[in-house]
Amino acid sequence: MNYAPEWYRIARSAIMLFHAVLGLMVFSYPLRQRRHFGFRLILGTLAGMFIIFLMRHVYIPGSTVPAMLSHALVSLTVYLLLIAIIWLCYDESIWTALFVAASGYIAQDIGGSVKTLFRQMEWMNLLSQDIIGILAVDCLCFGLVYLSLFLILRPFVKNRDNNFNNKTKAIFSVIVLLLCISMARLTQDNPVRNQQAIIAEALLQCIIDALMIALQFGVMERAQLNANVEIMRELVHQQRVQYEASKESAQIINEKYHDLKNLLRSFRGVVPQEQLDRLKQSIAAYERPANSGNEVLDVLLAEKIGICQQRNIVLTCSLGKTDFSFVEELDLYSLFQNALSNAINAVSALPESVERFITLSAFRDGNMLTIHMENPCQPGIQFVEGLPQTQNDPDWHGFGMRSMVHIAEKYSGTLTTEQQGNLFFLDILLLAP
Repeated sequence: MNYAPEWYRIARSAIMLFHAVLGLMVFSYPLRQRRHFGFRLILGTLAGMFIIFLMRHVYIPGSTVPAMLSHALVSLTVYLLLIAIIWLCYDESIWTALFVAASGYIAQDIGGSVKTLFRQMEWMNLLSQDIIGILAVDCLCFGLVYLSLFLILRPFVKNRDNNFNNKTKAIFSVIVLLLCISMARLTQDNPVRNQQAIIAEALLQCIIDALMIALQFGVMERAQLNANVEIMRELVHQQRVQYEASKESAQIINEKYHDLKNLLRSFRGVVPQEQLDRLKQSIAAYERPANSGNEVLDVLLAEKIGICQQRNIVLTCSLGKTDFSFVEELDLYSLFQNALSNAINAVSALPESVERFITLSAFRDGNMLTIHMENPCQPGIQFVEGLPQTQNDPDWHGFGMRSMVHIAEKYSGTLTTEQQGNLFFLDILLLAP
């Protein structure tokens, strides 16, 4: 027989909402809080508990059809109140509210099932007869569940606030919640259940809720992967546009440069030689400074050499007449564009007193093409899975670096990075078909 104080049974639905609000905290800590968050949270929780307490007359004990409908209605109201509390306390979208509310509700349901299991022990059931005992049982059961969920799901939740805002994932969470409500409340307060049935049902409910949480965050990971794919596509698109623009600009500059050279030749004998020399020197900066034998690299290197000159960086290229013919134009551009941009940014961040240089070389032997680049860098670079972390996004490698890895794998090759002292090394191996 289950014992509980009369006041606890009367306020059970309101207490369930309070437990669900605590369950929200497991998932909502990365979200953007509104001003006066603490006041809003307390006010919203108390108002919600009062509303759900007024619905106690709707609640019908037993396992009849009207009773099951009343159980589902109260549980659904708890979920709707959770959404309202999230909206009141956090500056987030409705999709985030739906997802977090569903997660908090399921966490509360797991805690309630664990409490049911604990109360099958006679001493624990007897402890629940007075106010201190029932509160101690609640703290033990729900606290244990919430702490476990926090520790297990923290890698998925931490610094992932943007991932919550997903329409598909939110709709999935609502469906999950409805399943949770329908299954958890069908047999509640059934007087004909024996202890074995209660234990089996509570264990099954814990397993189902745990699987639901796992599915929800599996959907989150899938949404993150899809978002990453979209970002990669956008990155490739931007690099294509940038390459076409750089190619067109380089061609125009090259044409104008040759036109100016021809014009200067026509000035011989008309303009003093000293003045002609100064004019030649002023337009010399527009001459294509790279002659790698590859039009794509010539366009890119001309742009990067200009940037390096402005930042007092010595860029040394030893590409010779390396055959890059088996690499697609956009892949070649993306590979060198990302590598050089990363190196220029790293070197630019160094003090002026440090020697600033970037060396780039490539060599092909048979079907193996090797690319090597090195530059000075700040000490203590952190690496994750062999790739350097970026300062702007410490939890993920930059998409540019990941794009380079993808290109290397496309040509059955590898990309490796290494730091030795204050030097950073990048090595890429590509294999021709």
